[in-house]
Amino acid sequence: MRLSTSINLLALIPFSASFAPSTFTFSHQQNVNLLQPSQSSSSLSATQENNVAENNLMDIHMEGTGQQGITAPKLSFRPSLLEERGKGGIQASEPIAALEVIARIPRNLIITTCDSPKRAVAATAEMDPENFSWASDLCAATLVALFPNEDDYDNNNDGAAVSAKAKQAWIESWEAGGWATDSADLGPPDIDWGPKCVTGSLLSTGSDNDKNVFSKFRFPCHPVVFRAGTGLGMLTGADEQVSLNALLHRGKVFRGMRDALLTLVETPSDRKGSLRERRAWDVADVLSRVLARATTLGEDAELSFAVVPIHERLAHCGENGENSKLVASGDDVLLVASRDISVGEEITRDYTIAPRLDGDDTEGPLRLLLQFGLPPIVATGASDDH
Repeated sequence: MRLSTSINLLALIPFSASFAPSTFTFSHQQNVNLLQPSQSSSSLSATQENNVAENNLMDIHMEGTGQQGITAPKLSFRPSLLEERGKGGIQASEPIAALEVIARIPRNLIITTCDSPKRAVAATAEMDPENFSWASDLCAATLVALFPNEDDYDNNNDGAAVSAKAKQAWIESWEAGGWATDSADLGPPDIDWGPKCVTGSLLSTGSDNDKNVFSKFRFPCHPVVFRAGTGLGMLTGADEQVSLNALLHRGKVFRGMRDALLTLVETPSDRKGSLRERRAWDVADVLSRVLARATTLGEDAELSFAVVPIHERLAHCGENGENSKLVASGDDVLLVASRDISVGEEITRDYTIAPRLDGDDTEGPLRLLLQFGLPPIVATGASDDH
C-alpha cells in the first residue's frame, strides 16, 4: 500500500557540478522562476482523494453504527491548488463569529501520542532512548493506523471498525509532505545527483557514515543531499550550510527511528527494492507527512502531539495571524474561531508554532518549505487576501 502521489510543484532548475564541492555551481538563465508547477494531473486526483477521505470521516455517523463523525456545518471544501502543495481549500461558507466552534472532531478520528496503540508503543520501546521523540511516537501511531490489524480494535464493535477504516483512508489520502517527499522536487529526472540517484526518497538517502564515505571525493555528505542543500538554500534565501545541516539533521532523525518502526509497515509500497528497503522508504514517507501536519493539544504535563483532520490541511496564516485554534474538549477536539471570519475566507493555522524536531533551529521560509512543503512566498503572507 503506497501513500498518494505528492504534488510535483517545486522543481529545482537544472544545474551541474564537478565532483568537488569547491566548484559546485548552478547553471541557469537569469530570471528563472524557481517555483515551477507540474502539469501532471496526478496532484489533482490526489487532492480529490483527500476530499473524499475527509467526507468519509464526516459521514461516519451515517453508517448506522452510532459512531459520530466530524461536524463542520459552516465550512466548504475545494481541492488544494498546485501552488498550495496540499494546504488550503477550506473556507467559511457562512459568517463565523469569534470563539464559535468551526468543527467538532471526535478524538477517535485523530492521531495522537497520548492515545498511542499498543503496537506503536511496543515499536518505539525498541528505539535507543536517545533517539526517541514526539516525532517517532506520532509516526508509529500513524503507521499503526495506516496498516491496522485485528488486534488494534474490537472486532465486535462496528463503530470502532468503521472509524479505523475511515482513519486509514484519510491517511492514505495525504498527498504531500515536507520538501522532497516527492523526488520531483529535486528537479528533472535525468539530472546528475538528482531524482535518479535518490534511494527511495531524499529523507531516506544517505547514512550516518556518509562524511567518511564521501570525504575522499571532497563531499561532506551524500552528493544527492549536498546538491539538495544547495538548491534548498537557493529556493528559500537561507544560508546553504544552514540548509544542508537541516537536511542532514532530518535524515539522522529518520535513521534513529527507522529500524524500530519497520515492522509496523505490514504491506509496503510497490517499489523496486528489497522488503526492508521498501518498508524503510514507507517509514520515511510517513514521517515527512506527519511532520508536515503535526500540532499540539493541551498544555504542560498534559501536552500531546497530534494530527487532526481538517486542521492538518489548513492554509498558512502568514503575517495576518491564524483565525482558528484547536481546543481539546472531552471526547472531541474543537476547531474554534479566534476572530470573526467572513464568508469565503480561508480557515488558517500558524505553522510557525507547530512542533519541530528536537535540535531543529531553522526559521522562516527554510522551515516552512522543508518541514511543511509551503512555498517561500507563504512566509511573508503574500498569498493572503485577508
